[in-house]
Amino acid sequence: MGTNYSDSRKEQALKLLKQRFGYSEFRSGQWEVVEHILKGKNAIAVMPTGRGKSLCYQLPALMMPGITIVISPLISLMKDQVDSLMEKGIPASFISSALPDHEVEQRISKMKDGSYKIVYIAPERFHSDAFAAALKNIRVSFIAVDEAHCISQWGHNFRPAYLKIKDLIRTVGNPVVAAFTATANERVQKDMVTLLGLSQCRVFISSFDRPNLEFRIEEPESPDAYVLNYVKAHREEAGIIYAATRKKVENLYFYLRNKGIEAAMYHAGLTAEQRNRQQDSFINGRAQVIAATNAFGMGIDKSDVRYIIHYNMPISMESYYQEAGRAGRDGERAVCILLKNPEDYRLNQFLINGNYPPVKAAESLFKRIRKRKASGVPLEVLLGRGYSGYSMRESALKKIIEYGYAEIRNGMVFPTDKDKFTLTQKEIDRHKKIELEKLDAMMGYFKEKNCLRSYILRYFNEEPKNEQCGNCSLCFNRAGQNNSDLMNRILAHIFGQ
Repeated sequence: MGTNYSDSRKEQALKLLKQRFGYSEFRSGQWEVVEHILKGKNAIAVMPTGRGKSLCYQLPALMMPGITIVISPLISLMKDQVDSLMEKGIPASFISSALPDHEVEQRISKMKDGSYKIVYIAPERFHSDAFAAALKNIRVSFIAVDEAHCISQWGHNFRPAYLKIKDLIRTVGNPVVAAFTATANERVQKDMVTLLGLSQCRVFISSFDRPNLEFRIEEPESPDAYVLNYVKAHREEAGIIYAATRKKVENLYFYLRNKGIEAAMYHAGLTAEQRNRQQDSFINGRAQVIAATNAFGMGIDKSDVRYIIHYNMPISMESYYQEAGRAGRDGERAVCILLKNPEDYRLNQFLINGNYPPVKAAESLFKRIRKRKASGVPLEVLLGRGYSGYSMRESALKKIIEYGYAEIRNGMVFPTDKDKFTLTQKEIDRHKKIELEKLDAMMGYFKEKNCLRSYILRYFNEEPKNEQCGNCSLCFNRAGQNNSDLMNRILAHIFGQ
């Protein structure tokens, strides 16, 4: 009977997969996760970029009674994800700090009357006890935690707000919980289990290996000329060029356009309308290539990206592999090129240090915001753009928002329910040290002598099948050297030298 029920459930899932998502079969590893969730069991799924993890929670959401809450830190993408679901005929919505209070109340009311099937919620909302209490009487069947590595201080992009998810799970009656991430080593996986309170759960780990991806490190004399020549030589192919700063993205965009390349650009400094227009231009094929910061890529459905060039060194191996993994999602060959520039290491050190202000600067800003609890403080006034110390105030504000002491609504900064400042310099220093260690591991990738793929896999605790993959620049160089040595020996033998 169990087998018949399982077969029937898979048949129903395949039918929905075709009707709603347009796929006739599951990708490798997807059904195992979906089936486990449908059995009412908790799960952690570590699935590298391109393996279709969002479907692993969207499909069960349609097959389970009640509402599914998806917790995601990607506020800028929530609307896109909800719009995509609505186009598929799936009633969905989102709740983030960008919405006015009356709109949040309206959406919670609709959750209570069953108007939605899937609701995306930003984790920062859980700092408000009133918001968490409002969810108490809603029938929540399933909670999906996206980018779940954010719960661990050892993961990249640690988000303290994720630590409140455990309380939310209890508040809504301990529904089924599944946590998803593209990058998590063993230490981060253990944190995900413990900090989400998932004592009974199965961990699904897909192989991190993407055999269709070719990895290269290049050190050109002129990075701009290298990018231009590569793009010109691959005019029929779509590509992404990642750069560390908005300024560099814009420089690359105008440089390529001036050389006759149909290019687009994407960074957080553009308006939402500009970002959507540039993104659509690339996805629909009007632009051959897009220059972007790491703000671009999450949730982007373009499977035929044939190359990704990192103009600058990413801040961690997790970031690099997640971004590189946006190439070749169709399973066809794709190339991931990382340009080597000795200055990038120092630039990243500078950026990391700038992200961690002195705790006194954060506490001072916190006290200033608390004094204006009722009216809030205009963001521009608080930061004092154009006055000395702007960068420190900006990083201090980011930290107090990260730790749930404040939130931004309609250009105004308001305090949250947290009235005591408990963040310490020791805690800030610890998180900075972790980021600097990750940067050193990224530098280790540049110093690798054996095989780039093996380095990546071992970083993510996966033992490579072979010491040399035969599909990276180190392996190519070794093969070329071996061929050259062989030819020299043959010539020496022929001519008796």
